[in-house]
Amino acid sequence: MRRPIAVVTTFGLGRTPVQIGMMQALANRGLEADYVIGTSLGAINAAALAAGRSGEQLREFWAWAHEEVFGSPVRALARGLTAKQARRQQGNFSARLEELLPGSFAELATPLRLVATDLASGSEVVLDSGDLQAAVKASCAVPGVFPPVEVEDAYLIDGGLVAGMPLLTVPDDVGTVIVLDTGHSAVSLEAAGGYRWWEVAALSYAHQIRGQAVNALVRTVRHCPVVMLSTDSGKMLDFPQPDALIEAGLTAAEEQLTRLPGRLRRGIYNLPPGLDEFEVLRARQAGP
Repeated sequence: MRRPIAVVTTFGLGRTPVQIGMMQALANRGLEADYVIGTSLGAINAAALAAGRSGEQLREFWAWAHEEVFGSPVRALARGLTAKQARRQQGNFSARLEELLPGSFAELATPLRLVATDLASGSEVVLDSGDLQAAVKASCAVPGVFPPVEVEDAYLIDGGLVAGMPLLTVPDDVGTVIVLDTGHSAVSLEAAGGYRWWEVAALSYAHQIRGQAVNALVRTVRHCPVVMLSTDSGKMLDFPQPDALIEAGLTAAEEQLTRLPGRLRRGIYNLPPGLDEFEVLRARQAGP
């Protein structure tokens, strides 16, 4: 009898749709999640996977999100700067989310855990029961884009702030963790020199979040194998049409899954660029 598999979706900003292609690669191999864990904008994909939604449904959602919310980061930030516009933006987002997902965790086909950040204390909050819509909106309430979400007398924001790669939320009985990763946040010197203020702020945010993954990976591989499916295709601070990103995620995941041995041992498989700069992670590689 095989031990459970957990699929983890990460923080990703503009690259988040690559996770849809990675999910398709897993489905192509008959790899099904026994648990799903998500954070930040990846919470949308995690919840959809747990609800049994199709790749096409997710593709349609992200195409809508590109057109109405994220396609112009400047416009999205401008809307988020005023309470009235932020509520309107979240209202449109909420209505579309209701078309994609059920209303309650109890309606999901697979157990789901989402991570959010308590605005008052800065602590991690794990959401795994009750109102699914509120939990997803809280987990992906990126500051400056969406307002905080009230859940059980707490105001919650983007889970990526405390867990950009929420491995520490994986249940103890899991035998293999598969991470749907959106790649490192580094950019070229030339690109960084031309960034506007909001791009500098967003990139700083992404760097901080990416650094959290080191400790989470070290602690997780003590107990089970961690398979990284990763691509840095696309720009983290742009939100293009999702089709190319989905295809990039599928291509990368297919290639990385092909490299796996027939039997996994504890350690990290497919350690991606950026994270491979850390000796503590290189020492824990179990395969290519």
